[in-house]
Amino acid sequence: MSYSEIKSGVDRTILDWIDASEEKIIGISKQIWDDPELQYQEYHSAALLSGWLEENGFTLERGAANIPTAFVASYTTGEGPSIGILAEYDALPGLGFDVAPVRTPNGKNGHACGHNLYGTGSCAAAIAVKQAMDANALKGTIKLFGCPAEEGGGAKVFMTRDGVFDGLDAVITWHPANASICTQASSLAIYSVRFRFHGRAAHAGVTPHLGRSALDAVMLMNMGVEFLREHMPVSNRIHCVVTNGGIAPNIVPELAEIWFMLRAPTRADVDTLLQRVTNIAQGAAQMTETTVEVLKETKGCSSNNIASAVLSDVALANLKLVGGPKFTEEDWAFAKLLNVGVTDQEKIENMRMMYGITDEHATDDLYDGIGDCMLEGTTAPYSGDAGDVSWQAPYCQYSIACQTVGTGNHSWQQEVCAGSHIGQAGMICAARALACSAAEFMGRPELMKAAREELDKKLKLYPYTSPLPADATPFDED
Repeated sequence: MSYSEIKSGVDRTILDWIDASEEKIIGISKQIWDDPELQYQEYHSAALLSGWLEENGFTLERGAANIPTAFVASYTTGEGPSIGILAEYDALPGLGFDVAPVRTPNGKNGHACGHNLYGTGSCAAAIAVKQAMDANALKGTIKLFGCPAEEGGGAKVFMTRDGVFDGLDAVITWHPANASICTQASSLAIYSVRFRFHGRAAHAGVTPHLGRSALDAVMLMNMGVEFLREHMPVSNRIHCVVTNGGIAPNIVPELAEIWFMLRAPTRADVDTLLQRVTNIAQGAAQMTETTVEVLKETKGCSSNNIASAVLSDVALANLKLVGGPKFTEEDWAFAKLLNVGVTDQEKIENMRMMYGITDEHATDDLYDGIGDCMLEGTTAPYSGDAGDVSWQAPYCQYSIACQTVGTGNHSWQQEVCAGSHIGQAGMICAARALACSAAEFMGRPELMKAAREELDKKLKLYPYTSPLPADATPFDED
C-alpha cells in the first residue's frame, strides 16, 4: 500500500491527538517558561520533556554525548526510515518579563527566543507521530533529540561530533518566528577564535626599549583586519572585542588578547577568512617581536545550514495542509499593544528580509498566513548549531509565527509572546506540521533516497569535518 493511500488516516490520527492533547501541550510549555534555565543547566526542562516522552512509550537515552541535559527519545515499529525531530529548551540570561502589554522586567531569566515552545512543540509532534505509527501500521523509527544550550553553548555541534545524529534518514525542526514558512535559507558558518599575544614586560617610563608590547600587537592586528574588510566578500562578517589589554599604563603589556567571531556563508568561506585573519595576526606579531597563539573556542563554532529541497517541498505542503496559527481575537488585541512603537517600515523590513513576505498583511501585528517563499539560495544573517546536524542527514526547517510582526529576536515582546497564547497557538501549528511531515517522510522510503542523493551531491564539494577542536568538551573553560 502506498503512502498516499494511508496519508489521510495518518494525518487524522496526528491532528486528533494534538487537538485532544492541546491543554497538556500548552501546560508543559508554560512550566518551562515559568522556570527558565540557562545553557547546560536545563535539568527541570529536560526531565519534564524526556519524562513526557517516556510516559508515552519512548525509550530514553539520557546524557547524550556526555551532556547531562541532552537526551534521545526513540520509538520504533520495525524496519523503515529513521526520522529525527530536534527540540531546544534553554533560556536567555536576564530576559525575564511578565506577561503584560508593556515592558515589565521580573528579574528572572527568560525564553525570549521561544525555546519553551520549541522543545514542547517538537516533543508533541514526536508523540503524535508515534500514535500514527501504531494506528496505521507505519514502519520505521521516530527520534526526538533533546538539544540543550543553543544560546551560545553549541550543544548540537558536540552531539554531532560524538555521533548522536548518525543513522538518520531525515531531520525536521522548527523555530518560533514572526511568520510561518518552510525555509531553505542557509545560515552563516561561524568560527570563534582568540588571538593571544605574548610579549615582554618592562617599565614603560624607565626601560621601554626592553619591552615588547603584546597590546601593540593586538592594536596592529585589529588595524590590519579593518583594512581587510575592504577586500573580503560582502557576505562575510567580522566582530571582535579586546579581552585583555594589559595591567596598567606604565607597564609594557606582556600579555594581550583579542577575540574574533568570523562568519561566512559556508565552511569553506570561513576557512579562508580565518586563514587571512591569522596571517594578519602573524604579521602583527612579527612587527612587534611578539608571539601569537591562535585559540579556537570550545563553544561558538558551527557550520552553515544545508537545507533539503526534496524534503522542503513536502514540508511546505503539509504546513499548508494544517494551516497557520489559530490566533484569537484576544491575541490580536494583545499583539496591537505589544507592538506600540513598532513602525510599519520595521514590520515590512522584517517580513521581507527574514521571510520573503511582501503582501498586504506584512504590516499586520500578527501573521496567520503561510508564506510561499522558501528563501532558496539565500543566506540568513545568523548562525546556529543546527547547521552541523544538517550535514549528517537530509534536513528541513519551519519558521512558525509565535511572535508579533516586527519585533526583534530576544526582545521583551518575544519573551511575553512565548508565555502567552500568541506563542502557544504557533507552537500547536508547528506540532501539527512537524508530525505530518515526519510521518510522511517515514512512509516514503523513495523520498528518503532522493533526499540523501541530494545531500551527498552537496557534500562532495566539502566533506564534513567538525569545526570543534578534537578534544573539546562543552564544559571546557574558553
